[in-house]
Amino acid sequence: MYIGDIIKTFRKEHQLSQEAFAAKAGLTVEEINTLESNFQNSSSTPVPVAIRQIKGIAQAMEQPMPLIMSQLPSNQQVMVNVVAESDQPHAK
Repeated sequence: MYIGDIIKTFRKEHQLSQEAFAAKAGLTVEEINTLESNFQNSSSTPVPVAIRQIKGIAQAMEQPMPLIMSQLPSNQQVMVNVVAESDQPHAK
C-alpha cells in the first residue's frame, strides 16, 4: 500500500477531510493531496515521503511509525532530511 492509500483509507474510515487530517498530522493540505496522488506527474514513479511526514501521519492515526512504514512498498522512496548540528537552535 502506498502512503496515499493508507491516508485515504484512514480518512474515509474516520470521515475526515484532507484539511482535518492535515491539521491532525501537522502537515499542509497540499502535502496530503500530493501524497494521496501516489505517483509523480502521472508517471509510474511513486511520490516520495519524508520521515517527518510519516511521523505526522502516524501521530494523526495514533499508530506507531514502524507500523506505518512496514506497510509501504519497497519502491516508495522514504526521504531523510539531515540538518547540521550548527543549524540547530540549541547549538552554540
